[in-house]
Amino acid sequence: MADRVLRVSTALVLAVGLALAGVAAREEPVELLFYFTVQVDLAYLVVLLAGCGDRLRTALTVYLVGTAVVFVLVLANPWSGYAMVATPEARGLVSDAGNLLLHAVVPPLAAAQWYNRRPRVALRPACAVSLLGYPLLWLTVILVRGAVGRAEGRYLYPFLDVPRFGYPTVALNAVLFGVTLLLLALTAVHLTQRRTG
Repeated sequence: MADRVLRVSTALVLAVGLALAGVAAREEPVELLFYFTVQVDLAYLVVLLAGCGDRLRTALTVYLVGTAVVFVLVLANPWSGYAMVATPEARGLVSDAGNLLLHAVVPPLAAAQWYNRRPRVALRPACAVSLLGYPLLWLTVILVRGAVGRAEGRYLYPFLDVPRFGYPTVALNAVLFGVTLLLLALTAVHLTQRRTG
């Protein structure tokens, strides 16, 4: 019963957060779909509603927690050098509420839901490494899109802004975020091994 309440609560908060993000992005709704957070949130909502395998659920949970870490420490942190809080398009009550739900409320709920129903079979460390595949593909698409695009803000996130910071800095940022995701994934693997061991 508690697991069902947690799953339904998470799905509701996620749906409201995505709806608010959609309202805030009404001028460019397709652009919203390029954001890593939104892609992961949409996939996680489907997982909550339809169910799925342990590896996919683990991957999405790792991505959600990773987006929370990046949001809190980098994007919402005015001292990070990459903060989005000072940009007009990232502000406004609707946008702020959506960001808060998607980046600060959903990830802990997802982590709690995953922990309550962690995989019965221990995941291997290779699984943690394989979870980097989707973020790497996403990064490649965003960098190619940015390189061929002309619109300002085409890199979506300030830490990926090649014209502003250059490829060496963007590559370093990507490695740091990749390491963050890998550490989160290895933690998830460890937690599954503790359950079965």
